[in-house]
Amino acid sequence: MTTVLHSVRLPIALERALRQLAAQRKMTPYALLQLCVRTGLAAVTQEGATGSVPAELTEELGQISARIVHVERLTERALYVSCAAYVFARAAAPTRIDETRLTDDINAAFQRQLALAGDTP
Repeated sequence: MTTVLHSVRLPIALERALRQLAAQRKMTPYALLQLCVRTGLAAVTQEGATGSVPAELTEELGQISARIVHVERLTERALYVSCAAYVFARAAAPTRIDETRLTDDINAAFQRQLALAGDTP
C-alpha cells in the first residue's frame, strides 16, 4: 500500500474531542483521524444518492463532541469550587487550619468526588 502524507489543521476543540475519543476507543489519535477521513469520504461519496443530510449530521456530531469536552471541563471546575467552598466552610469552625492544609483538603475532597463519579484522572 502506498500512502500519501497530508497535513490537517484542526480547531483546538476538535483536536481535544479527537484525542478523547481515541483514548476511549484505545486508538491513537492518528488512527482515529484516518478512520474519520475514510468515514467522511464515504459519507460525501454517498451524499449525491441520499442528499446532504448525512454530511450535515456528521458535522453537527463533531460540533457536539467538541462542546461536550468543554462542558466536562466546566463541570469539573464547578465540582472543584464546590469542594473548596466545603473545605473553607469546615475550616471556619473553631480550630483554624493553615493554607497548605486547606489546599490539601480541597484536593482530597475533589479527588473523592471524582472517584465517586467514576472519573478519576
